[in-house]
Amino acid sequence: MPYDAGNTSWNNAVHSLNKGLMIINIDGIIDRMNDPLVTMAERIGFPPNFKRQGISFFDLTSQSVGLTSLDHFFQELNMPSIRDVTQGKQSDYSFEYVIRWMGQENWVLCEVLPLLISKEKQIQGAIISFSDITKFKRREQLLEQALAHSVPLPGHIPICAVCKYVRHGEGWEPVESYLENRLPIEFTHDICPDCIRRLYPKYSSILDNPELSE
Repeated sequence: MPYDAGNTSWNNAVHSLNKGLMIINIDGIIDRMNDPLVTMAERIGFPPNFKRQGISFFDLTSQSVGLTSLDHFFQELNMPSIRDVTQGKQSDYSFEYVIRWMGQENWVLCEVLPLLISKEKQIQGAIISFSDITKFKRREQLLEQALAHSVPLPGHIPICAVCKYVRHGEGWEPVESYLENRLPIEFTHDICPDCIRRLYPKYSSILDNPELSE
């Protein structure tokens, strides 16, 4: 179905996305922006009356828009790659950058795809999307920190066949503390059904009654 700027349902869907969208033509002229991108721009300092449509995306710099908060964006941005997408020389382009808004650092994923219109799928420009990936980057950073404090385990760990203590150097220690001291994990204790039957036989009948064991 051809793109129809007057289609109300289509417009509502575009403006309801949780990511910012921008359409540029082959020459890099900004044609359209959805509401989430306008809101994102205003959050980082763009004035509400900033002229967006009709200007060249390729001519934008942090100096031209007067926002030093965009320095990292333009440092990471590869304009030739975006030009290549609009000309069909490159199938897509993406990169991540960090920016400050609302008093904290936020990570954004920028993705560029060709804008294909008509049955012949001729490239008419590019769609540039901006997605807030801050929560995913924070999880990634926490994981990296945890792994950085982990100690690689040897391929073979000597463990007692009876008490399950682990031999470490000249000493022995419980398997729980051995692993907790080397990996970002923490054990919690429970008791399995077999041990309940063996250690507390007079209470084990509850395990055989599904209604009571729930």
